[in-house]
Amino acid sequence: MSGLGYRAFKGALGLMQGRRYRGMMRAAGDPRGAQEAALRRILTANAGTEFGREHGFARVSGIGEYRQAVPVCTYEDLREAIERQELTGDKRLTEEPPVYYHRTSGTVGAPKNIPVTASGLAQMKRHQQLSAYVWARHSGVLERKVLGIGGAAVEGRMPGGTAFGSASGLLYRSQSRFVRSRYVLPAEVSEIEDYDLRYLTMAVYGLAEGGVTGAATANPSTFLRLLAVVHTNADKIFDAIATGRLPESPAGLSLAARPERARELSRRLESAGRLTYADIWPDLRGIVTWTGGSCGIALGNLGPLLPEGTRVIEWGYSSSEFRGTLNVDIRRNACLPTFLNTVFEFVEREKWESGSGDFLGLHELEEGREYYVFVTTVDGLYRYDINDIVRVDGWVEATPTLAFVQKGKGVTNITGEKVTESQVLEAVTSYFAESGSTPHFFIMLADEESAGYRLYVETGARAMNGAEAADIDGRLSGLNIEYESKRQSGRLAMLGVRLLPPGSGDRYRESCVASGQRDAQFKYLHLQYVRDCSFDFDAIPGVV
Repeated sequence: MSGLGYRAFKGALGLMQGRRYRGMMRAAGDPRGAQEAALRRILTANAGTEFGREHGFARVSGIGEYRQAVPVCTYEDLREAIERQELTGDKRLTEEPPVYYHRTSGTVGAPKNIPVTASGLAQMKRHQQLSAYVWARHSGVLERKVLGIGGAAVEGRMPGGTAFGSASGLLYRSQSRFVRSRYVLPAEVSEIEDYDLRYLTMAVYGLAEGGVTGAATANPSTFLRLLAVVHTNADKIFDAIATGRLPESPAGLSLAARPERARELSRRLESAGRLTYADIWPDLRGIVTWTGGSCGIALGNLGPLLPEGTRVIEWGYSSSEFRGTLNVDIRRNACLPTFLNTVFEFVEREKWESGSGDFLGLHELEEGREYYVFVTTVDGLYRYDINDIVRVDGWVEATPTLAFVQKGKGVTNITGEKVTESQVLEAVTSYFAESGSTPHFFIMLADEESAGYRLYVETGARAMNGAEAADIDGRLSGLNIEYESKRQSGRLAMLGVRLLPPGSGDRYRESCVASGQRDAQFKYLHLQYVRDCSFDFDAIPGVV
């Protein structure tokens, strides 16, 4: 995009979104009032539904009464109503009929179909536009071409005929022609069903375009996977760029031949022995992705591959069920809850896990503390237990900013030790940081039969000895006094460590995607029970 074109683009964004942004920042001064107003709108709109009549929405006058009238709900509590409304059109949860379903498998269990009404879809679009405004204000991420990786807009149809798929794909397709002209990847790429072919096609389009200033995907591990595909298929990719002929070209896709670009990349690869994103996109200004939870591992591996000065922009807390936060200041990655549209409730982490605790509003949270999240949305999720843990990491006016910590299910307990995923992340990453090597992938499995934990790790280095395993075991003990106690008493066995051969993390990811998890939103679990892990790491040839 020319300098004039980009200035016009920023100006248009400012005119359209500047007022909305300033209004949200003003409202952050009174989160309690904003939350009460959001609740009134949702309850008034849906008072005539079956759920609304059953729980007396018309009589509820505030959040306190709402908590008394409506119990905490899981997806399984709402599944029958969701499926019945889609099939028959009955107004079970929302007056507005859902126009789309965001399908997610989660980490375990049957697929969930999250309803999206027309109002909910419009809200998602506004959030995306507001995010673009914030990115453009303080970075050149949107200056030229943008590589955005998401899911397929339509993956199938519900029994009643409503489409389901990835909302990110739906939004990708619905952008203006001006915005779509700057996308590197055609929307059709996300619809390629074959996992390897989809990544190969993304690599061809991505490398063919040298003027990328921004890249976005939910999980930073996607960027690592893409670069691995480049190195495995370099000749095939360079040939496709040079000739304009896509390998196994899916219908509807085309590519302009760029022989000089192919020769340039080939020379860089031959000279350096490998390509980094600094080689591929030297003008990259920033990447937008998740940075919290287990994504920090992938970001640590990705950082050295980016051009110097590339800004890492937190996408914000989000899930298939709802958009939880918006990054309102990319200079400090301050993510403000979507408090104007979604009603938030919280319970302190320790209290919820012990079976107690009061429900709190945004205005009652404390900085540095961790909380479980419960939400009420315009799309029919009421006091919904999403099983996520967030931390308050700052403030915008009187409203706390939130950072995702981990899934609530990222906790294992063999004999009272209650190990958390965040503790595993800290123990393993601190060990490797001090040892000077970097893990490409790792997962710790809790084995109830042997009363112990096994760490599977892919580093590309030599096998780890007993002393190194004891070091990590000691770090975990230092982070969790109950783990230490159980180890000292012999109720937990010594941590076992097994070295995985190169590519094991990718094989695990491919297996999870093949079983139904979304590739674009895939999250590595770094802590799990053996009984819940369907992938057999011990069966990988070469595991030590």
